[in-house]
Amino acid sequence: MPGKSRNSKIAIDGPAGAGKSSVTKEVARRLNLRYLDTGAMYRAITLKLIQENVDITDQKLIAEILKNTNIKFNEQEEIFLDGKPVAAEIRSSAVNQLVSPVSAIPMVRRRLVEMQQAIAKESKGIVMEGRDIASIVMPDADYKIYLDASIEERARRRRKEQLEKGIEMTELEVIAEIKNRDLIDSGREDSPLTRVQDAVVIDTTDLAFDEVVDKITGLVNN
Repeated sequence: MPGKSRNSKIAIDGPAGAGKSSVTKEVARRLNLRYLDTGAMYRAITLKLIQENVDITDQKLIAEILKNTNIKFNEQEEIFLDGKPVAAEIRSSAVNQLVSPVSAIPMVRRRLVEMQQAIAKESKGIVMEGRDIASIVMPDADYKIYLDASIEERARRRRKEQLEKGIEMTELEVIAEIKNRDLIDSGREDSPLTRVQDAVVIDTTDLAFDEVVDKITGLVNN
């Protein structure tokens, strides 16, 4: 069913550490679809606020920065902030700690949702991942997936990622960070982390990477 999959819109949601980014990239590759990491966009805005030393309660300044910020992806889906590649910088510990509070700012969410919806509209087929894709960004998606995992497994994966980047964090520190992000992501008023009723839930705790990808591609192809 390759013809069908090329025009599919797939929404993948889930909490931090559930494996969304890596799984979504591979699903997009196998199905020959565009890939969009919406979380990277929020991370890019967060990075800019850090670089500009902006107080995240300063609504006026944030509004001005949003007007003058350009976020683009190249053909390899690498992210650029104001023309500069920032794939490594947006995964820093400083961004990790601030991205959820920044993502909870209504004007930030509204602006990025507009950008994400425009990308979805111009794409014949796309796999998009985040926290509010099926509920807000792409409610008309052909397939809605919710990836989840135990907090211990999510923390293990996150810690492994951080160690690979040379960032030292204890397991307890990572668990505390993830719990805090879950609380902010689920509790914010504007576009909270949501599992929509018609989503297919996949618990990735005990699944290998390829098993998760196979489940999603199988759903689309069959």
